Amino acid sequence: MNIKQSAMTEDFGKLFEAAWVDLPKAAVKRLMAGEDQGAVSDAGWKAYDAWVRLANDASNRIYANPTFGAMVGRGMQGGLQVTRVVDAVASAIFGNLWPAIGLPTATDVQALRADVKALREELRTVREQASEAVSDESDEHAYAAARGADSANASAAVVWNGYKPRRASRKGGKKSVAL
Repeated sequence: MNIKQSAMTEDFGKLFEAAWVDLPKAAVKRLMAGEDQGAVSDAGWKAYDAWVRLANDASNRIYANPTFGAMVGRGMQGGLQVTRVVDAVASAIFGNLWPAIGLPTATDVQALRADVKALREELRTVREQASEAVSDESDEHAYAAARGADSANASAAVVWNGYKPRRASRKGGKKSVAL
């Protein structure tokens, strides 16, 4: 025990010396003379090392104490019991509240997500099948229709790229204003 006490006392001495003597002295030298730039860093590391050794020794002593272990064990047990009570109360309240309000449950939301995912896959396969079915002939027919019947010139001014913009409905009035 005497060896540990002397090591702890030595660490306190090193921390005090580094934090209250070496560090301010190195900072003043650096500010006044502009030299010893590494001395401030060395003094800071010396104080840090002493602090880490002291904190490590203190935590080791606390964890080795059987009274502390018993207190932490009782605290964990109490915390777990409180968690169980809170979970039971929350499930009792929200289990009856959710259907009364009309909000969907977690299983309903998961089922909806699965349905949406299946619809996405189905839409993807339909798009792939439709893109395979479209031939070059139908594109040329659509291009000819876009040029117009009275256009004899092969290089008409209208160029059709296959894109058909979706028209906005007029029921709600104008959706945007052009400036």
